Amino acid sequence: MGLVVAHGAAWGGAGGFGGRGDGILFLFAGRTEKVQRVFGSIINTIPDPVYVKDHRHHWVVVNDAYCSFIGRSREAMINQVDYDFFPPQQSAHFWRQDELTFDSRIEQECEEELTNAQGKTYLVATKRSLYQNAMGELFLVGVIRDITQRKQMEEALRSTADELVRSNSELAKATDLLSHIAHHDHLTNLPNRKRFHEQLQQSLDRAKEQGHLVALLFLDLDGFKQVNDAHGHQVGDSLLKAVAQRLTNCLRSSDIVARLGGDEFVAILPNIPSAAAVCRVTEKILLTLNQSFMFEGKAMSISASIGISIYPIDCFAGSEPGEKTEREEEMKSLLNQADTAMYRAKKMGKNCYAFFSPRSLRPPLIFL
Repeated sequence: MGLVVAHGAAWGGAGGFGGRGDGILFLFAGRTEKVQRVFGSIINTIPDPVYVKDHRHHWVVVNDAYCSFIGRSREAMINQVDYDFFPPQQSAHFWRQDELTFDSRIEQECEEELTNAQGKTYLVATKRSLYQNAMGELFLVGVIRDITQRKQMEEALRSTADELVRSNSELAKATDLLSHIAHHDHLTNLPNRKRFHEQLQQSLDRAKEQGHLVALLFLDLDGFKQVNDAHGHQVGDSLLKAVAQRLTNCLRSSDIVARLGGDEFVAILPNIPSAAAVCRVTEKILLTLNQSFMFEGKAMSISASIGISIYPIDCFAGSEPGEKTEREEEMKSLLNQADTAMYRAKKMGKNCYAFFSPRSLRPPLIFL
């Protein structure tokens, strides 16, 4: 059997192995002197480090590239084993990989660490295969490729990619936070006036497409100024946050509560079946707000006046039948009408609610 030269091709280089004369004699036992000379002349032209070991794991052939890479002379290495030159852990690994190749008779390839005579550790990819000479003796042929720089580049690229992912994630979080700040009230964390207008427009658009009704509730706290004057702004702010929490808790998940500013809140109730349903929700809000608030061990009472307008009934109030209004005008009209109804509730004695127009209580709205 001749020398298999596929290893060089696999690495993209020339094929062949070699070393000093006595090792070559082992490999080419039974071959002509000419063959031995040719092999000896080409072994050192291979750019990759190449070594050959016998079944006892002794080096019998090493090329110049291997000697240079390891930092040892050929004379020092021949007939020696890995444990004579490499750290114990690396030597044990090399020994196991060599044994695996001898036992399986299958070409092996793995990535491993190799520390040279100067103490520098490389990452290498090593191919191990077997060669059988004319006398039937098996030798292990190893071809090494230094992949340290490639691995470092891969790790740098991986780190860069990870950093980009982290940066993009942080940027997304910062963007979300800025968007949240821009669209939410800083005290209550409810949608602010800007976000309220966006949500009202979306609710009206869906209602128009699906033929649903939308109720808009305008809430103003009764006597909030007196609370602020008597107990200070800190208690007043705590009260506003508690009111916001109660409003959120007593509405559906599809309903929207927003703070317009001061002690003014609005609620959007999409897809309502009737005025009676709006009445039930509004009465629930009033009852919830009538329950005492506790601040620093002191009970505090508050109430609200609520005005109600309903789309599409009230947005056409004052318009000729069939007259179309732009969405902005519709939203402005609904808000103004709910605000007007709220002041009507104030005049009725506070702690109550009022619809903007009796039209809201006539068909197509039906009491349950």
